[in-house]
Amino acid sequence: MLAAPAVASRLLSHRPLFDNLVRREVRQRYKGSVIGLMWTLINPIIMVGVYSVVFRYLLRFDSISPYALFLFVGLTVWTFFSGGVQVATSSLVSNSHLVTKVAFPREIVPLAAITANAFTAAAMLAIALPLCLVFAPLDGYQPLVILPVLIALLAALTVGLGLLLAALNVYFRDTEYLYGALSLPWFFLSPIFYTYEVLSGVDSWVINVLHYVNFASPFILSLQDVLFFGRWPDPIDVAYMAVASAIALGVGWWAFRRLERDMALQL
Repeated sequence: MLAAPAVASRLLSHRPLFDNLVRREVRQRYKGSVIGLMWTLINPIIMVGVYSVVFRYLLRFDSISPYALFLFVGLTVWTFFSGGVQVATSSLVSNSHLVTKVAFPREIVPLAAITANAFTAAAMLAIALPLCLVFAPLDGYQPLVILPVLIALLAALTVGLGLLLAALNVYFRDTEYLYGALSLPWFFLSPIFYTYEVLSGVDSWVINVLHYVNFASPFILSLQDVLFFGRWPDPIDVAYMAVASAIALGVGWWAFRRLERDMALQL
């Protein structure tokens, strides 16, 4: 795998291409739309409304208040992570005309797709943060200082998994469909709609599986702790995040570099 300075130099030398790809991804997402980027916020607001009715009023998950804001924070994290991985997975195939005709570092394509998706999550975070400061049951504001670190770890996890699946999808086109099929149950098995404390009737080993086998859970829980509850995240969760993001980034980058050489032929 390339050393960190070599990787940075490799990517910075193609910065204009990266910027153009990000702009194109953002423009194409809302091309022809009357309200354009406003859909960035309308879609999650609709989701929050529907899920709030289902989980708070029908399934009676009403021990968390304000529940809609708690749900919005979880959706923000999920949008950044799962949305970024999903667009990265299909990015090389959807940009095959560029990959097969122009010589450039191929990882720029999934990285640009992840960055474009991050604008959606950033807009949601810009709404969630002040709302949490005003309405959430914050124990304190000091834990917010660790928020950039948690976001950086989440970004590393997203980039690593995105690079891995993007490369695999070039050779095995079922990869993006498999991820799409798995992302929905993964979504509902993640602590976005509930905290583990409200699952008092569930066996502890099931909670442990949901918490640690589902590697998205510590990221969601830690960001909920800081943003919504105003408390320091569990040190075990933060350590888990650091290890998981390092492994994901290392494996993803290594796999991408190994598979990159024949991508143009496969596409």
